[in-house]
Amino acid sequence: MERQQPQRLRPPPRERFAEDLTTLDLARVFDALDTEPHPSVDGHRQITLFKHGTFTLMALSFDAGATWPRHITDGVITLELLKGRLNIFSNEGRHTLLHPGMSIIQPQVALSMHAPEDAHVLMSVILAPDA
Repeated sequence: MERQQPQRLRPPPRERFAEDLTTLDLARVFDALDTEPHPSVDGHRQITLFKHGTFTLMALSFDAGATWPRHITDGVITLELLKGRLNIFSNEGRHTLLHPGMSIIQPQVALSMHAPEDAHVLMSVILAPDA
């Protein structure tokens, strides 16, 4: 049975990122995420801030107790914590990211996250050229 795709909340990235220069007010980005009227998924909300080729930049807003399910990505992931605390789980165990902090995850590493308190994270993904 084919799973129905949810209705898009925002214009597609190629329409949002058509400008030559993108400037972001991160306080406004996270305020907008935190006050969206629709329910969060697993206690978090996200928006793609920029996408070009193999590079994607996202803002993630976690409620206290929120989870990010296990993912494996064909590229390098960076997580920059702007607020709160974040537990990152990989095959090596649990790593706690404290504000201000950053984690870099190698390609093909199984990754999940849990926010024990409200947290704001910038996540970048740089896919391998052939991914």
